[in-house]
Amino acid sequence: MSLWELLQDDYVRYALVSAAAVGLVCSLLSVVVVLKRMAFIGQGVSHAGFGGLGVATVLGLTGPGADLVVLGFCLCTALGIGLLVRSGRVEADTAIGILLVFAMAFGVAMYHLRMRLQEWRAYYEWVGGPTYNVEWHQLLFGSPFSAGPSGMWWSIGLAVVVLGVCAAVFKELLFVAFDEPASGVFGVRSGAMYYLLLALLALVVVVGMRLVGFLLVTALLMIPGASAMMLSRRLTTVLCWSGAIGVVGTLGGLVLSLGVGHLSPGASIVLVLVGLFVIAWGVGRLRGSAV
Repeated sequence: MSLWELLQDDYVRYALVSAAAVGLVCSLLSVVVVLKRMAFIGQGVSHAGFGGLGVATVLGLTGPGADLVVLGFCLCTALGIGLLVRSGRVEADTAIGILLVFAMAFGVAMYHLRMRLQEWRAYYEWVGGPTYNVEWHQLLFGSPFSAGPSGMWWSIGLAVVVLGVCAAVFKELLFVAFDEPASGVFGVRSGAMYYLLLALLALVVVVGMRLVGFLLVTALLMIPGASAMMLSRRLTTVLCWSGAIGVVGTLGGLVLSLGVGHLSPGASIVLVLVGLFVIAWGVGRLRGSAV
């Protein structure tokens, strides 16, 4: 089957729409993440999804139900990181490292707990017995082509929520990202903006996990913004470039995966994003040498 014929299938269209929504929302938020130097926090929040997925596994949840549990776990982890960091007694990297390994260990423990509980007949029947399918591989490495219409609308809905919140307080978020102490002097509630940003990161992680998985979602929160800042220093232009790079990277990765065949969609998206970063770096170097 040719690439053009594959693009006519409904499941591919659902994946492309989901990819465009996820790529746009992650890339716009990545500008703030890069400015605030919160890439490691994004990685910590994304890995917190292991714990949420472990809870969903014990409860026998899949699809949107599992996503809601993962979202709750990521939100709690993000707020926990914020509380530890803003207490002034724990450095950011230490707080992230502690909660990251806790979430991963908790997720693995929950998975093994499910294996033991499955020996009980009542539990075995409750979670669906042999029909229950744990989605570990899909959520670790992404599976956009299994999104379907429900996954597409789930991605669009969360993307709209994140974009709506960002549009309402984007100036305040950028002020805090550029200079948090000064933002407080001008009346911006920097603490509230910090926690809001962490909550948005948790939402974005849940939006992006089915596209590229927990392990690679950090790329969507870092590469578009970093690439855009090599192409311009004007904020409006940076946002436009970041959005374009995010959408082109996600759609291009899916098309590459379809065209090559047997190539992981999540890995393909990251490879395309890294390629765009290299191009942006080269263009930035040429502009710098020309000045």
